[in-house]
Amino acid sequence: MQNTPARAPDVVKSADRVLDLLELLGCATRPLGLAEVTDELGIPKSSALGLLRTLAARGYVERDAEDRYRLAHPFGREEGDWLGGLPRQVAAVGRPVIEALVARTGETVNLGAMVSGFMVRPLVQVASPQEIRYEPRAVDCPAYCTAMGRMLLAYMSTESVDLCLALPLRALTAATRTDPAAIRAQIALARRQGYAEIDGEFAEGGSGVAAPVFDRTGRAVAALNLASLTERWQRHRLDFIAAVTGAAAAVTARLGGRPPADAGRS
Repeated sequence: MQNTPARAPDVVKSADRVLDLLELLGCATRPLGLAEVTDELGIPKSSALGLLRTLAARGYVERDAEDRYRLAHPFGREEGDWLGGLPRQVAAVGRPVIEALVARTGETVNLGAMVSGFMVRPLVQVASPQEIRYEPRAVDCPAYCTAMGRMLLAYMSTESVDLCLALPLRALTAATRTDPAAIRAQIALARRQGYAEIDGEFAEGGSGVAAPVFDRTGRAVAALNLASLTERWQRHRLDFIAAVTGAAAAVTARLGGRPPADAGRS
């Protein structure tokens, strides 16, 4: 799994951490505990606690009776709203690439990011123009059984993957992998290949591929996914994989990002 990438030389570390924390809380669908914040951001517990206390003192964050944190109103608005920042930027720069990919392949394309609870939240979805198509619902989806989720897990720490696979792993279809060892193998394969494939594990008759999108520090901040009917996927698999990996690289470039030095290696 990955090591924490170095930050760009023109980035102020303390300010970057504050923005990372605000974006994390802005994406969360529920209040987060200190341990969850520490794990998600990969920073020391003392640093996370100091940032949370400072933001709470300034009225940007609220702490509940169970010592969990969320954005204070009006910043959070409704629970689960996006704060903006990087997620909004990724969606904006990614949409033209997504639309071009849909035009090229004729299939549904999604851009998603990991949120709390190891769920993948859609940022952008452009549906296939074909009358008969696979169009996943634009809702939060579990990471363990989706192409986007496994791709993002491939760039998270071993501890994060352990936490994800310790959750209940429900079979959504007859093909869903629920054995943690089998899922770990798929996550490792995704890291080596640079893309993750799903064949009927999330929805019967639906298949697809996802590739990572990186920010300027080499962090995988989103995944680009093509969703197809299994029959069409089997006929065009290699073309679809090449199209998605190329499009994800284009979104990374538009974001000013770069893959980490060890991308494509286990």
